[in-house]
Amino acid sequence: MIEETAETAHTAETPGSETLKEIGETVGSTLGKAVATANKAVAVAKPEVRKAKRKAKKFAKQVRKSALKAKRSAKKAVAKAKKTAKRLKKKLRR
Repeated sequence: MIEETAETAHTAETPGSETLKEIGETVGSTLGKAVATANKAVAVAKPEVRKAKRKAKKFAKQVRKSALKAKRSAKKAVAKAKKTAKRLKKKLRR
């Protein structure tokens, strides 16, 4: 164990060190408050981000679905037009 001597027990503080301590404490508490506020803001924003992502995914799915529907519809229309053209061609030949 380290024994305390008279010198180490009663060290004199440097002039102005008390002020520096106070400044450090003030800055530290202010930073702590700022960090806490930022963390709260992030915590509040998280669910909103999740909702937005979910909505975007749902919308993308709807777009894909409607595009697929349009593709099918166009395919059917083309097939029908070809069939009609074939029939009319046959009629013209007779």
